[in-house]
Amino acid sequence: MNLVKILDGLAYLQPKHVALRDCHAGSDRTITYLELQKRAECAAAALIESGIKKDDRVLLLVPLSIETYILLLAIFRVGAVAIIADSSFGLNMLKRSLSLVQPDAMISNPHLKFLGSILSEIRNIRLKLDTQQLASGAPQAQHEIEDLDSEHPALITFTSGSTGNPKAIVRTHEFLLQQQKVLSSTLPGQKCDVELTTLPVFVLSALAQGMTSVLPDCDMRRPGSIDARRIVNQLANCNVNRIIASPAFLQRLTEFLQQEKLQLKALQNILTGGGPVFPSLLKQAKSVFPNAEIIAVYGSTEAEPIAHITNKSMSQDDLEKIFTGGGLLAGKPIANIELAIADPKELNSLAKNGGNRKFNRLPAYSTGEIVVRGKHVIKTYLNELGDTETKFKEVDSKVWHRTGDAGYLDEHGRLWLMGRCALKIRDEKGDIYPFQVEAAASEIQAVRRATCLRADGKRILVVEKKHRTPAQWFADLFDFSRHSAPLSSTIGDAFTWLRFDEIRMVHSMPLDARHNSKIQYERLERRLKHAWSP
Repeated sequence: MNLVKILDGLAYLQPKHVALRDCHAGSDRTITYLELQKRAECAAAALIESGIKKDDRVLLLVPLSIETYILLLAIFRVGAVAIIADSSFGLNMLKRSLSLVQPDAMISNPHLKFLGSILSEIRNIRLKLDTQQLASGAPQAQHEIEDLDSEHPALITFTSGSTGNPKAIVRTHEFLLQQQKVLSSTLPGQKCDVELTTLPVFVLSALAQGMTSVLPDCDMRRPGSIDARRIVNQLANCNVNRIIASPAFLQRLTEFLQQEKLQLKALQNILTGGGPVFPSLLKQAKSVFPNAEIIAVYGSTEAEPIAHITNKSMSQDDLEKIFTGGGLLAGKPIANIELAIADPKELNSLAKNGGNRKFNRLPAYSTGEIVVRGKHVIKTYLNELGDTETKFKEVDSKVWHRTGDAGYLDEHGRLWLMGRCALKIRDEKGDIYPFQVEAAASEIQAVRRATCLRADGKRILVVEKKHRTPAQWFADLFDFSRHSAPLSSTIGDAFTWLRFDEIRMVHSMPLDARHNSKIQYERLERRLKHAWSP
């Protein structure tokens, strides 16, 4: 088997249908399904001629473009393995990631070749090829699709998890096909859809469903700082009716449309995930995308998707619960996944003693670690590095994945998220997760973000406000009544359930580089030393 056969089938069924549209930097290029197939064939022949063979690991270090997918499909065709490092990785993370996989070849643009003088992991790659030469091969060149075992690796990406140390995730051809089936059945689309996707791997799913994928005209290394006007123009010019994006990207787009008093009525579906999706964002997005169904997707790099919920599915009782520290509602787990809540201490013991015994599933409303298994859940990392901390087996030998996220199930079987297990605060006042504060603060209009830390024996409420003028600095801290706080007139009253000892304000929360939506707590603790404290 080879997943590229899906593309060949679509090239036959809908040869003139646009597969990809790239409007980056003022250009406007399209490629049909038939053209994509032919150019991938040519690129595959060029790869073989250049010395790349089946099983070789090929680092694809190129900016996101039509050529990216031509080359990716060509790598799959010849039975080689594509390696993709996230564009948000710094040099140190890139160095550590490449040391795990040791590529046989690299495909890049000429201006990226300087990396070889900085990183020995790139300098030592035996074969270095140019993007344009491969992606624009001679039309007569062809290469038959390599027939592969279902468990043959197709794609290697990386995740840093909560430790900051990269782990290499290997997706086989069979895994990608299973993930595609889950995505198409859980978050269905239609061939007539025109989808703008900010998550590059999801373009493969869109192509498999016969959609048109529009590549965003922005620097995706900073989704929270995009030029929203350019994206709005692109959505209109390309007749986009569906978006898959990170919360930071959607937030930036929503805020721009609100400022300009604009609505985009052509959007029918918006899927957002990769970071926390709070009710306030769903509400704001609905105001500017009035005809769209907005879906918040919960998942991880190792298991995507796990659960989802629409903007219509949260009741007022659910919202009140979120705003009083109940966590964030993620919705029911999808039908294709098995999910359980477990005691992290028991899981640690299970891993230490070799597993292969049943674990106790916690009852409704008992908070523990979220564990999942299914055909679209990664069962092992490359060379098993990271398996001990995140994988375990029950008596049936099926592999469970530990998400590292805390949560609980309610009486309706819906999943509520409480944040990272490792961040739980335990003191004389009880247990608290900083994420409970993040979710509860999302509806206070003057607050951009809030969380809590424990330092010097105190629970500290940390607030980042939206406004920056000196007068508002004091007014926003002590009087939130004019900002329509949902439960109280002051921030202190809104967080009585937290039983905090002190409030501190910061100009900005440090966020993750990839999605610009997850608070980096170690950095925040260091930053607090310099923050003004009332």
